[in-house]
Amino acid sequence: MMRKKSREALPRVQTMQDVCSELGVSTATISRVVNNKPGVGPALRKKVLAAVRELNYFPRAAGRNLARAKSDTLGVAFQDLTAGWLLTIFRGVVSRAAGQYHVITSVSAREGDEIEVPHRLLAEGRVDGLIWLDPRITPQLIRQMKSQSVPFVVLQRQITDPEINTIAIDSAHGAHEVVAHLLKAGYRKLLFLTGPHNDADSQRKLAGARQALQEFNVELPAHNVLEGHHVGAHAVSAITEYVAKGHPLPEAIFAFNDAMAIAVLHWLQGRGVRVPQDVAVAGYDGIEESAYAGLTTFQTPMYEMGVLATQTLMDLISLAPSERKGKQLTLKGNLVIRETCK
Repeated sequence: MMRKKSREALPRVQTMQDVCSELGVSTATISRVVNNKPGVGPALRKKVLAAVRELNYFPRAAGRNLARAKSDTLGVAFQDLTAGWLLTIFRGVVSRAAGQYHVITSVSAREGDEIEVPHRLLAEGRVDGLIWLDPRITPQLIRQMKSQSVPFVVLQRQITDPEINTIAIDSAHGAHEVVAHLLKAGYRKLLFLTGPHNDADSQRKLAGARQALQEFNVELPAHNVLEGHHVGAHAVSAITEYVAKGHPLPEAIFAFNDAMAIAVLHWLQGRGVRVPQDVAVAGYDGIEESAYAGLTTFQTPMYEMGVLATQTLMDLISLAPSERKGKQLTLKGNLVIRETCK
C-alpha cells in the first residue's frame, strides 16, 4: 500500500529513486512510463503513474508529457472568492482567457490548502499554468513550486527571483496617498482599520500610511490602529469595542479595504453620526460597491491585474521551459475622492 503524505510533507518533490523504492521497480521502468515509451505492461504502467502523482514526482524533462496532453486550461488558486476585489481580478482572468483557455478555480480556504491546492493542480496535470493568490504563502513555498515545471504567476506577493513571475499592486503607495489626502484636508485625529497582523499586504499598507503621518508630523496613538481582518463584521466589532472603552470617535477613519469601510460607514450612519461632517471615511481597493456608497477610496487596477496575469501566463505556456524568464511587475492605482471625505 502506498504511503500517505502529510500536508507538511507535500511540498517536497520526490525523486525517481523514491518512486522506484515505493514500487520496487527499476529506474528504466519509471523512465519508460513518464516518457510514454513502450516496454511496460498496462497494469504496471497504471500503477507507476498513480505512484508518480501521489508521490509528487514531476520530472522536469517529462513534465509536459506525463500522461497528459496540453489541457488548454488555466488554473486559478485563490484563498477566497467572496471578496469584491478578488472577483474583479478573476473577471480580468476570465475575460483575457476567453476563447483560448478554459479556467478552473480552486479555493484554498482551509489551513494547509495554501500548500496542497496549487501543488495538486500542477502535479495532477489538470492545467497548463496557474495564477496563484493567497496571503499565507511564503517565499519558500513559492520557490518550491518551481520544481513542478509548470508555469505560474503569483499575485500580490513581492519576491526577488529571476525564475518567478509576480504581479503586485503597490499597497504602500496607495495607503500613503489616502492618508496624505486626509491630512491635507485637515483631519488630524485618525483611526486605521487594518487586515490581520500577519498579512504582508496589510503591513505594507500600514507602512505607507505611517510614512504619510511622519511627513505631516502627526502622531497616531497605538490604540487607534485596530485589526479588522479585512472583514466588515470584524471592523464593526473592533470600532464598537473601541468606543465602548471610552475613546471618542476620530475625525477620519481609513479602512484597509472597501468592505470594512462600507460596513463602518453604515455603522456610523446607524448611530446618527454624520459623514463626513462628523467623521470622514476612506477605503482601499475601489470595488464596484464603493461608488454606490459614495466612498472615497484608492482605486486599484484589479481587473487589469487579472488580464495581465493571464497574458503573462499564456506567454509562458507558449515557451519551452528553458526559455521562460521571470518578471516582477508592480502596478499603481489612483485616489478617488467622493462624498465620505470633505
